[in-house]
Amino acid sequence: MKQKLLFIVILFAAKFSSAQIGGENTYEFLALSPSARITGLGGTNVSILDHDLSIQLSNPAALNPKMSKLVSFGTVAYPGKINFGNVNYAHKFKIPGTFGFGLQYIAYGKFKETDEAANVIGSFNAGEMNIYAGYGYQFGKIFSAGVNAKFIYSQLAQYSSIGMAADLAVMINDTAHNVTASIVAKNIGGQFKTYNKRAREPLPFDLQAGLSFGFKNVPFRFHLTFHNLQRWDIRYTDPNDVQQDNLFTDSSELKTKKYIGDKLFRHVIIGVEFNIKKVVRIDIAYNHLRQQELKLTTRRGVPGISLGLGVHVRQFDFAYGFQPLAQGQTMHQFTFSVNTAGFIKKKATPKQEGQKM
Repeated sequence: MKQKLLFIVILFAAKFSSAQIGGENTYEFLALSPSARITGLGGTNVSILDHDLSIQLSNPAALNPKMSKLVSFGTVAYPGKINFGNVNYAHKFKIPGTFGFGLQYIAYGKFKETDEAANVIGSFNAGEMNIYAGYGYQFGKIFSAGVNAKFIYSQLAQYSSIGMAADLAVMINDTAHNVTASIVAKNIGGQFKTYNKRAREPLPFDLQAGLSFGFKNVPFRFHLTFHNLQRWDIRYTDPNDVQQDNLFTDSSELKTKKYIGDKLFRHVIIGVEFNIKKVVRIDIAYNHLRQQELKLTTRRGVPGISLGLGVHVRQFDFAYGFQPLAQGQTMHQFTFSVNTAGFIKKKATPKQEGQKM
């Protein structure tokens, strides 16, 4: 029980939000990494464009015809037996563009309900889900745009809430120069039904931008991701953190440290993905915000580092993402995708049948 409560605190107060902005929003699970590949690249990435359907929630502009008839399943092994997962499907209809549909969920498990004197009087469950649909359209050879529409339901004990949100994205994919860039505005929306009939709580809106680039005949690609661009200062402000030049400085002359570099790099995630013959992917990334918010005062640790591994064989794709957390906890995320079109045999045309004869 203590382990589960500890992890809920870690989940909502120390993920991509800092201690300064954490806890300001509802439906915080919407900001979690939707796939193992994204986790391996730092937890947030909007500059991937290939056949990987699991990136739809990161960037709907990445929806493309290569994803048609793909099914993707994802799950996370969180401490405390918290279950977070995602399942989605894409289809290319006869009309222009590609559609994607999915369900994202998080189940916090069962908790003991107690009164003011800590007497157990029952139990309750808590969970949230996001039912979503997306659309991506390509303009010419390099431009694309996309949108996700989300219906959100949250149940926390006897309290429930309903909301809707949208993601808007634009992307440029310059294959001639091997550069991909994108801008995504996530979780634009609000609550229709609040938990306790009080003021509506804001959603975890996040303005993100990403850039990835590679080089000809080089099997790796660099990724730069910028998040929380709508707010400059996402650093926790410690009122006791002041700069003192010497022992004789008057208290009125004490100045609060500016931390310009730290504030800047808290918006940045740096990653690289190695691709071995389009079969094996190896991801590694550094998220400075996560490092700063999850590090311990006694030792630095490596919570800002994340790793990923992917294997693509025929119509199957398997991905694994690893992320260290605080207090020695770790997160393991798995994503499995399958191209269902690979199981459907194409009917031979009359010309092909005649050649066989």
